[in-house]
Amino acid sequence: MVNGFIEKDVQVAGATRRYVVYVPRTYREDTPNATIVFLHGRGESGSDGLFQLFNGLPPAILRKRDEWPFLVVAPQKPEFDKLWPTERETVNAILRDVEKAYAIHPHQRYLTGLSQGGHGTIALAKKLVWDFAAIAPVCGWSEDPTAAAKDLADMPLWAFHGEKDQAVKPEGSKDLVAALEKLGAHPKLTLYPELGHNCWDAAYRDAGLAEWFLSHTL
Repeated sequence: MVNGFIEKDVQVAGATRRYVVYVPRTYREDTPNATIVFLHGRGESGSDGLFQLFNGLPPAILRKRDEWPFLVVAPQKPEFDKLWPTERETVNAILRDVEKAYAIHPHQRYLTGLSQGGHGTIALAKKLVWDFAAIAPVCGWSEDPTAAAKDLADMPLWAFHGEKDQAVKPEGSKDLVAALEKLGAHPKLTLYPELGHNCWDAAYRDAGLAEWFLSHTL
């Protein structure tokens, strides 16, 4: 099995949609493997099939790949100003494609994303063909935190946000976490007082997110 970042594509409604799978050196074809789905932000949108690796989780893996013993699935949405829920069909097609090609652990599947991808993490966590053991929205938000909390109350969640974020106000994470806590859930929230919109470097590189993911199974 080839390791590293591998370019793939899938047909969706007659169109070719490109994505990337990261295969770690620890991958075993005869053993189910923990898997993360990573949703990029607005600026990485396009159809080149690679720019979704520019920010967030993929660079963190490049820095310390031994800390991330996961398969990672990285779709790319084509349009800057359309949010991830509009790409649900494409993401589902990619997940089905990945499941045919790789040994995916059914109880260790995780979802994370930054900015628009943080929004997508919240909005799609219960609406994709995979069930996720835990999710981590980074500088994300929900249009209706109360409704989102009802969907996510039984799912481990760790949110990250910069307190000086002007692109997505920190209330995007704070309001969701408060709504979850009102329902008796126990979400985690990490706020970075000195960071703006880019809190993803800190979240993916220094917070211990990989270990937290692996502490949760379905």
